[in-house]
Amino acid sequence: MDSSDSLLRANAPNIIQGGMGVSVSSWRLARRVAQLGEIGVISGTAIDTVVVRELQDGDPHDRRSVLRSYPDQEIVDYIIDRFYIEGGKADDEPYRLLPIHRYKPKVRSQRILSAATFSEVLLAKQGHDGVIGMNLLGKLKRYTLACCYGAMLADVDAVFIGAGIPTEEAQQLPKLAAGESARLRLDVDTAQAPDDVDGPFYYELDPADILSNPPQLDAPEFYPIVSSDLLARILDKKIPDGLIHGWIIEGPIAGGHNAPPRNKNTDEDGHPVYDERDIANLDQVAALGYPFYLAGGWGTPEKLQEALDRGAAGVQVGSLFSLTEESGYPTDYTRRLIRALHSGKAAIRTDGRTSPTGFPFKVVELDGTLAVPEIYEERTRICDLGYLRTPYVDAKGRLQGRCPGEPVDDYVRKGGDAADTEGRSCLCNALTANIGQAQIQKKSGKELSLFTGGDALVDLPLGSVDEPHYTAKDVIDYLYAGVAQPAAAAS
Repeated sequence: MDSSDSLLRANAPNIIQGGMGVSVSSWRLARRVAQLGEIGVISGTAIDTVVVRELQDGDPHDRRSVLRSYPDQEIVDYIIDRFYIEGGKADDEPYRLLPIHRYKPKVRSQRILSAATFSEVLLAKQGHDGVIGMNLLGKLKRYTLACCYGAMLADVDAVFIGAGIPTEEAQQLPKLAAGESARLRLDVDTAQAPDDVDGPFYYELDPADILSNPPQLDAPEFYPIVSSDLLARILDKKIPDGLIHGWIIEGPIAGGHNAPPRNKNTDEDGHPVYDERDIANLDQVAALGYPFYLAGGWGTPEKLQEALDRGAAGVQVGSLFSLTEESGYPTDYTRRLIRALHSGKAAIRTDGRTSPTGFPFKVVELDGTLAVPEIYEERTRICDLGYLRTPYVDAKGRLQGRCPGEPVDDYVRKGGDAADTEGRSCLCNALTANIGQAQIQKKSGKELSLFTGGDALVDLPLGSVDEPHYTAKDVIDYLYAGVAQPAAAAS
């Protein structure tokens, strides 16, 4: 393709504010970054839970007014009637839960998810004409289509998908935009399935189930988040022309989920060890002819300059933005994290066991959180959100879900291996706790946080122990400090 056709290239931003879930990359952060001329990105991960919990907290940002713009007011009435609590719930009361989203989904669940995502994107797009994208995890296929449809109804500009190989997703976006049924193939464990039950298995969404008269929409631009030039080349071959608009090339020191090391090596504690094989060949990426952004350790002025000099359109930065005043973390959380990082009381580890997805996950080692082994062991396992469940067919031929972070006996009863549960955390509950929406559990009380961040956070360049705060503008000003035009252009 001609990279000059890219929306992001045309607007010439050099910085993508990375998508960080659950709702750390909130609409407030994405909006502010877009107002400043860069690319703001909201997280679609667990956004339906985020919205209904926000309503139960008294709707502090008046999300109801934005939901009133959604074209399906019947589902909006249902959401508000069921979940809104004037003045907010009591601190010691648990949140009311949504039903866990099924692999053969209830239409109502799809409608709720679409409306929730619509509201997040629309809030992010207000007050500017900049670029707003949405970040999704490829592992969470049950949620992708409804999230994308709701985002498109709010005119999202771009979709970024990582933590998987999003071959099919690129092909489904134009279908949804045209009002056509879309589907994603599921990787299902059929070891227990009866002989007469066979795949393939799909998750499906029909826009006509979401809206009675689906409109013709603009498909957003699509940017896969990949860890290697090899994967970029594979996707380029498999995905039809015109459906990819660029790449995010993410290195192994990025926050959140990382790709496993290609050498499959681990240290004595079982944590992944990366080497030069995990560094993408940027010449090979550039040869594909698309704009690309570099992520994972590129969040300094020197690295932004290097990225531009090497032909990149810019950099994607997440961790620095995660601690800004506009992020989804409550203010007292960001201040605690900034102080801990500047005083050497927090470290970053790449943990090979924590995430139920099986992907390595960056953990901020901080006292009082689930990163502390003794605290992790005290938590009573429960799986009441279920976003990271994976599909299997049970002995009765039913398509079900299980998660290695759930109670061990439940996981084994569902055909899982007990060894897979060792060291697994419930990221669903931990990451919602991170944004001030901790559930109150009957057995173990208030859910605790498990923070994530890239390796570079230990050298945090902004804020201080005495002044533990900074803004999205501070991040952008810092990144551009001393950056000139690319060396190639200057020559």
